[in-house]
Amino acid sequence: MPRGRPQDLAWRQFVRPAAVPEPVVLAAAYAARMTQEWTSAMSFSSFAPPSGGQDEAAPVDPREAVEAVAMRWQAFSSRGAQVGWASQESLRQAGVTGYGPLINRVVEIHGLMGSIGEQLALARAAEQDAQRHQRTAAIHDPRQAAVLEHSRRMAVRALCEMSTHFVLGAAHGLANLVLRTVLCHPAAAYEVNQAKRLKKAQGFPPGTDLKEAWLTFSPTGDVWSTLLPAAAEASGLTSLQDLVARLCLLQVDPRFSALEQRRGMDYHRHRPQSLDHTSPRAGLWSYDPVHKVSTMRMPGASADAERDEETVHRISADALECLGAALTDIEPLMGESLRSCHLSWIPVNA
Repeated sequence: MPRGRPQDLAWRQFVRPAAVPEPVVLAAAYAARMTQEWTSAMSFSSFAPPSGGQDEAAPVDPREAVEAVAMRWQAFSSRGAQVGWASQESLRQAGVTGYGPLINRVVEIHGLMGSIGEQLALARAAEQDAQRHQRTAAIHDPRQAAVLEHSRRMAVRALCEMSTHFVLGAAHGLANLVLRTVLCHPAAAYEVNQAKRLKKAQGFPPGTDLKEAWLTFSPTGDVWSTLLPAAAEASGLTSLQDLVARLCLLQVDPRFSALEQRRGMDYHRHRPQSLDHTSPRAGLWSYDPVHKVSTMRMPGASADAERDEETVHRISADALECLGAALTDIEPLMGESLRSCHLSWIPVNA
């Protein structure tokens, strides 16, 4: 079977029986007198949008602000060693003793910022490709146009889900970054580590791969909405309190909640198929308890109500912008918080 870009896709149409108004009709008998055609399976070898013989379509919105903050955050990981050495001197001058773990902590923080920035950049790249697919040139051959529409819908959804994967990864990383910044203050660290639910984290040692030391960030997690604000309050530092408050704003942002809900369906429940099919979620059989009647129906091929690629794109794009704004706001608060804990910070644009 030939393979290629979406406009050259190998595709098949399978003949299936159309809908039947009568509840009990044998499918074989019905198929003999009436048929319906639809594309029921598709595969392609690249997510790259078809060119249609023209130059590559440009995204409508390049999301330059998201790109800028992603680039800055990536650059912080290249300052970890320098900041670690500088922090040794600032901690010594502040009279802090036993500061070795704090040096490793500030290095870990800078490495984590670089990782978050990369994930945001990858999320943006996937979303930009989704925009390109939505701007592909029209194809006048009806047969090819139908194939292109099917592949476009599948690819846009897949690219948006890819963007979602990296946005959620960056959001989880951001929450754990804020947590580790709070742990730089001894009073705040005590508040966190005395919580029974976090005992298995073993104090969140810098550089650990311990699963329990990397917490899940979600709209309903009370570690972020209750415990972390209390720890920041215990520090007495306005900078840490503001840092945690901004993370809490992200947690309750409806754009982030919408992303979590969509991911729950796509990853943990029944992900809607992009193509038409005859396997409705409600099934074929139903029972009326009032009239005590069982009914079987023969459905025609139809679209899943939740498959709409434009809805998926809007959810992923909103979440991308939401996270980009959070990183932009949190960046200066990170500097203020680390300096308040006698740790070094060098802005990327310095």
